[in-house]
Amino acid sequence: MKTNKSQGVQTPVAVEVLRYKQKRRINEEVVLLCIFAAEWFQTEDMAYTDEFRRKRCLDTLREILGGPEKPGYLQERMNEKMDGVLDRLCADFEDLRPRDILIFCYAAAGLTSDLSARLAGLSGPGAARVIKSRLRERILLSDSPYAQEYLALLPKKGCRIGEEMLYLHNLKYKKKWKL
Repeated sequence: MKTNKSQGVQTPVAVEVLRYKQKRRINEEVVLLCIFAAEWFQTEDMAYTDEFRRKRCLDTLREILGGPEKPGYLQERMNEKMDGVLDRLCADFEDLRPRDILIFCYAAAGLTSDLSARLAGLSGPGAARVIKSRLRERILLSDSPYAQEYLALLPKKGCRIGEEMLYLHNLKYKKKWKL
């Protein structure tokens, strides 16, 4: 039986294939969060000290999001899915430090300045903002053919995800449900 496009009805096989693809996409989206959660719960189950648990979870976070020691999955995927954007950025600005690349990636991913600073091992959110600002200025003054692409990934204003997270957790803006 085939799909009847005029009525929008799909065969069971077509629906099964569609759901399989959707499930696979969901798995790809949450697998890293699941790895982090598994590490977290494992450290709790093993009754590790807070210091060891913190180090282990931070190591897992840095494997996923990158850190001062080395790039992570975020940088690999960004470069892969965005046609080598990080390779081009490094070629256009040869003297960029690894932390500059990290902050660029974190800004592109929508992380807050505070979270970016913590992951990159910086002194605070102000340091992350300074790096973003200086990088944005260098890109604006450059003659790189990819300058607009870099600027699109390095927003002027603070990140959206951070603002949404703060909004969602601010009790002042929560609407109370009427019973």
